[in-house]
Amino acid sequence: MNNHSGKKAIILHLNDIFSIPRNLLGYEKFLLSIVDNLKLVNELVELSVEINLALAKEATKRGVKIVFTADDFAYNKGLLVSPKSFDEIFYPHFLKVIRGFKEMGLFVIKHTDGNIWSIIDKIIESGIDCLDPLEPRAGMDIASVKRKYGNRIAIKGNVDCAKTLTFGTKEEVIEETKQCLRDGAPGWGFILSSSNSIHSSVQPENYVAMLETLYKYGHYPIDI
Repeated sequence: MNNHSGKKAIILHLNDIFSIPRNLLGYEKFLLSIVDNLKLVNELVELSVEINLALAKEATKRGVKIVFTADDFAYNKGLLVSPKSFDEIFYPHFLKVIRGFKEMGLFVIKHTDGNIWSIIDKIIESGIDCLDPLEPRAGMDIASVKRKYGNRIAIKGNVDCAKTLTFGTKEEVIEETKQCLRDGAPGWGFILSSSNSIHSSVQPENYVAMLETLYKYGHYPIDI
């Protein structure tokens, strides 16, 4: 890892509060347990916090400086749990794990799919450094997020991988990539990426078009 120091960003994929409990119980049982077995949910979420902080502590010894937590809190229409449940059950644990990462000196990229407008303030207040991926199909307008929060966090996103990168033309990919740069890049604090991942249905030529557009226009001062 030291061979990449100063040349490449070494980013470790960890979790925060949702993925480990969900994987242990299964999605349906996990969500139902919020209603009928809250004690179990709290124990599993606390376990997730402990595991991820232990992994982060080991990672810092090996030179990692950035962690990427990939627990989804939402889908396209809203949260996977009610805002009340998020505030009362999950948010205290989320604060604990994020602030634990920060106390280790780590930069934190928080990933969550879906429409997170109802909790975006709380996510940012936790102390994260970057928010990803701001899905356009979920109503997460990158320009609006940039205007409101761009002086507090970096943002990452959001060329549409569900439609544009998968079914769009090369020209559509180029224009959407340029628009993302217009919306997200001014004032620094922006990482261009897809709106989620580069999955198996993404057309290779469209992925290349996104990267080539980034290389052409993604240099400061931004002038597109």
